[in-house]
Amino acid sequence: MKHVVVVGGGVAGTSAALAASAAGASVTLLAGGPGASVLAGGAMDLAPWEDIKTVRDEAALTEPAVSRVLHDLSELVRVESTAAVVVTLDGILRPTRAVQAGLLDLAPLAAGLVLVPRAEHPGWDAAAAAPACNDTTLAHARGLEFVAVDATLTRLVDERFLVHAELAARHDEPARLEWLAARVKDALARYVASRVVAVVVPPWLGVIRARADELSKAVGLPCGEPLLGPGGPAGLRFEHARDRALARRKITVAAGHAKEIAKDGDGWSVTLERGETLTGACVVLATGGLVGGGLTYAPSASVLAGELPPRARASFASTVEAPVSIGAGGRAIGIPGSLFGESPEALAWPFASGAPLLERAGVLASSSGHVEGGLYAAGDVVADRPRTWLDALAQGARAGATAARSA
Repeated sequence: MKHVVVVGGGVAGTSAALAASAAGASVTLLAGGPGASVLAGGAMDLAPWEDIKTVRDEAALTEPAVSRVLHDLSELVRVESTAAVVVTLDGILRPTRAVQAGLLDLAPLAAGLVLVPRAEHPGWDAAAAAPACNDTTLAHARGLEFVAVDATLTRLVDERFLVHAELAARHDEPARLEWLAARVKDALARYVASRVVAVVVPPWLGVIRARADELSKAVGLPCGEPLLGPGGPAGLRFEHARDRALARRKITVAAGHAKEIAKDGDGWSVTLERGETLTGACVVLATGGLVGGGLTYAPSASVLAGELPPRARASFASTVEAPVSIGAGGRAIGIPGSLFGESPEALAWPFASGAPLLERAGVLASSSGHVEGGLYAAGDVVADRPRTWLDALAQGARAGATAARSA
């Protein structure tokens, strides 16, 4: 059995490890700590949802390697035949291809009332969110009316000051979830049951795993969370679900940061910052993009030694020393003619026309993630790919499965 080393523990790295294992390889996953995947709110897209002109590669979800990974992560990822609709914490309804378990999917609901219980917490404003939801096109089209209702959702005085993730952890306790169900049913008692179709509760439904299904069963109606930005429980649920899936596949997990990836005879070696070395027939680089820490924006001006930089260098680089080319549009990014590097206005929105280089730069790789020899790349570290959760999962599955076959 050949060995595959995956560098990165986010969604792309997890997917690559699971796919490589399913394809028959032994796998070691090197996890360096929280990345962009932990910042995700739970909406899972194939392409940026704001861009309605983007063609979504639906066929990617039915690829054998991708389907196996989705099965391994089925407790976390819910992919239905049609797109889901979620509500954000600020009262925006928006479509998404799939949702993390725990979020309320509005797509299958009949027309009716969606209750939004009030809570004594500065991060939850039902009185503002409900009318904002009612002003959306999707709410009108689906016949949904959001109503803020009085309820008691915090139990202890300190809970008014806890962040959402800490409150979610408290609801991992069955007794606390039962208490919440009773409070939600108290709020429901004021309405005609046939008119209420769902309840949106604060993003507090568990960390070890999502508890929305348990709450829905206890209440007798679909209950779920809104979409939340960075810092919510969704990222923590991903980590727990990832660890359980890797354990089921008997994948070895090593903690640490990669310093260098290099050819080593017929295989590859990954040198860690603390000096240890991992070896394998193939390596999958899934360290994330600029947000996740796999890429760095380091123009010449960042090495100032006086008023004039001592040398010119490319504006983007991989944080792991490896035989990869960083580029976009199929071409490597060259060293700028100016010692001060590229003009920032040429790299980022809103000044750059089209998709800015800041969002496209990455490792040049094939559609299967192949870079060279037994080296592969997946996720946000790859150039010209959508920076989305499902696309990273699909890329990781392709790269992991291809690496296993190559090994």
